[in-house]
Amino acid sequence: MTPDIKQLIELRHWLHAHPEVSRQEINTAEHMRRFLTEHAPADQIIQLDGAGFAAVYDGKAPGKTVMLRAELDALPIHEINDDIPYRSRHDGVGHKCGHDGHMAILAGVAQTLVERPANGSVVLLFQPDEETGTGARNCSQHPNFRTIEPDFAFALHNLPGFPKGAVICKTGTFASAVKYVAVKLSGKEAHSAQPETGASPSFAMAELTLKARELQAAYDTPEAYALIVPIYTEMGVQSSGVCPARGEAHFTLRAAEGAVVERMCGELAAKAKDLAKTYGLALKFETKEEFAATTNSQLAFDMIGQAAAATGSTLLPIDRPFRWGEDFGEITGRYEGGMFGLGAGEDQPDLHNPDYDFPDDILVNGISIFSNLARIALT
Repeated sequence: MTPDIKQLIELRHWLHAHPEVSRQEINTAEHMRRFLTEHAPADQIIQLDGAGFAAVYDGKAPGKTVMLRAELDALPIHEINDDIPYRSRHDGVGHKCGHDGHMAILAGVAQTLVERPANGSVVLLFQPDEETGTGARNCSQHPNFRTIEPDFAFALHNLPGFPKGAVICKTGTFASAVKYVAVKLSGKEAHSAQPETGASPSFAMAELTLKARELQAAYDTPEAYALIVPIYTEMGVQSSGVCPARGEAHFTLRAAEGAVVERMCGELAAKAKDLAKTYGLALKFETKEEFAATTNSQLAFDMIGQAAAATGSTLLPIDRPFRWGEDFGEITGRYEGGMFGLGAGEDQPDLHNPDYDFPDDILVNGISIFSNLARIALT
């Protein structure tokens, strides 16, 4: 069956207008399930973690299983696209990563599967919580996931800054390992005229931030980048007479290899422990989010290249991984597979910009590449 692009565009616009952030994608998941029931009924709907679910399309004969993934969640970003009729109806929430487009692509693949494959099974995973790094992990560890156990798993991500419809890929790490940590320090308030009578986290936080810069300089090389970025600090009250007792600093650490992130995190934690002891503070070192590196096997890269060629798409190999994290690494770490980028246009706003809007005219590209990947995987 040929995908109904007009219908899929309407679906994408509805999703864009009704975004839900991670762990709250109940209405989004229900809408997708209704769409599949009405337009591309699956043989099974398997409930997974949170709002996540998998739609299974079984072939006419037994064979391998290939899984294709799309994300359900939006971002806590206020949309400024006042000129589009399907603008987000929820202030402070928007599909600024293009996950609305990813869902519409997977719905289009479902329409092609109304006529089942000759053999094997195609599993369409509608996954929650990608933006927090927990969705893929929790879905793949869910007891119901054992009924899927794919032989191959693939995902795509739209990429502004690249020609529309181009396929961007590489072997090895495609998207970086990322860890988001919070360092919380607590001591004792004092009069700011007598700070020595209390225990303030102020200098400890300043020294820790400088340590983060030193660590980045030590690990960041021309061959393999590393980043430690302070992203949030909070301390004290707006009162001239109070020397604060509590403060916290948050950092994101990222690199192409998870082992590098772990070493940097270990050194940052050790420095925080030393500073807490020096300044007489209690310390809590908390990992808030974590993304495993998304890695592509050579076989998966070759299959993505074959699918690109079959659709007449330009394949653009890249030399370095993207710096952003993607929780699909939890799946490529367990199963053979890979991730590729789908060019969204060279003049588009960047991902996570408040004016980003997934371009409808690349829906057909994503559907074609995914469909060909499924065909190749089941051959």
